[in-house]
Amino acid sequence: MSFLIAKQPIFDKEGRIVAYEVYLRKKGNILEYPKEVPYNRSAYIVVEILTEHGIDRVGEGKKVMLNVSVDALLNKSFENLPPEKLIFELLKPQIQVGEVILGQALKSMSRFKEAGALFASYYELLEDERYQKFIEGSFFISVDFPHLNDKRIEQLKAKGKKIIVTKIETKEQYEKALKVGDFFEGNYLESPYILKEFEIAPYLKTTLLRLMSMVHSAQSAKEIAEFISYDVGLTAKLLRFVNSAYFSPIQEIKNVEQACSMLGLKNLKNFIFLLAMNDYISVENSNLWKKSLVRALLAKSIAERIAPGLEDAAYLVGLFSLIDEILGVDKISFLKDIHMDKLIIDAYTGENKKLRQILDIVSQLEEGYSEILKSEDIFNAPLLVKIEELTGIYRFDLFRMLKDAYEKADYIFNL
Repeated sequence: MSFLIAKQPIFDKEGRIVAYEVYLRKKGNILEYPKEVPYNRSAYIVVEILTEHGIDRVGEGKKVMLNVSVDALLNKSFENLPPEKLIFELLKPQIQVGEVILGQALKSMSRFKEAGALFASYYELLEDERYQKFIEGSFFISVDFPHLNDKRIEQLKAKGKKIIVTKIETKEQYEKALKVGDFFEGNYLESPYILKEFEIAPYLKTTLLRLMSMVHSAQSAKEIAEFISYDVGLTAKLLRFVNSAYFSPIQEIKNVEQACSMLGLKNLKNFIFLLAMNDYISVENSNLWKKSLVRALLAKSIAERIAPGLEDAAYLVGLFSLIDEILGVDKISFLKDIHMDKLIIDAYTGENKKLRQILDIVSQLEEGYSEILKSEDIFNAPLLVKIEELTGIYRFDLFRMLKDAYEKADYIFNL
């Protein structure tokens, strides 16, 4: 899937450019944020491109405004940019976050402000009292023109907040906005300028390379926990995952260290790959990605029965089995580029016959699941009988593994 990074000027009442908003959009729809891309992933991509092009060059010497969900303030990637050049436009998180995360985000906001950054609260934050302190700490309130009549905007302006009016599309709207706002943005004033078009694959590759390096060097779950804690999106998903029915913990797991300790080093490594890919690849082709998840989970279950010791390798073989179709890349080259273990690559080339056999089995079961469900007698479905004869795994167990893989894949896909 193709995306683009665009910038659009923000004007003052005299028509002077005072800042540029820089944002991610899907190619072909420059007006709306692609909601299927998690905000924290968008932040990494935007920061990477700002670093690549230079923030002064992108902002033409002016400040740069970035769309950032409140929870994403914890992402360390923003520390790579000069704070005095930044305006953080705060958005509601895409997923519900707890008081601990909000408290940490407030501390990050204070640190950035002390370093010279400015903040703008998007008007949607006004709907939730939990974001009141973020609004109080913001210099600006940003509001789309259609919501400019909200009485709370006038109240905040009376308290000294500066109002940025966005999505101004006509002369009439601009004239009305001038009566309330202090700063202005919209296609009537100036259309967005595309900084860069890109495919998602290179950013996935960069992320996986970073993860591969970390995973291979980590000697304990504690080391990985420290790495995860820098990524608020990954942290939130990890905690939801370990507290789900998937694991059914006796007590609620409340922090990353506990979660990592519970999963253990091997399971943790697999989980990180899965979630990192989930954020990117589900955007590309959700159907094929869900198939990959099913294959990974099923491959691990089958390896436990017929190839003890290869469970983790089988899992990764299933996980990357459709990467070529999803991203339009050469599978072997992609895996070599991210320094994937030769053992995994050998499964696709056929050099490792046992892993290749497991891949063939899970591919058949995943592709044949719907037909199995249509059978008058599910447990005597021809495919299950065939795989039972091939592996020695009882067909009842095969069906249970397959059904379980689909249910878990659905859950993980929606994390």
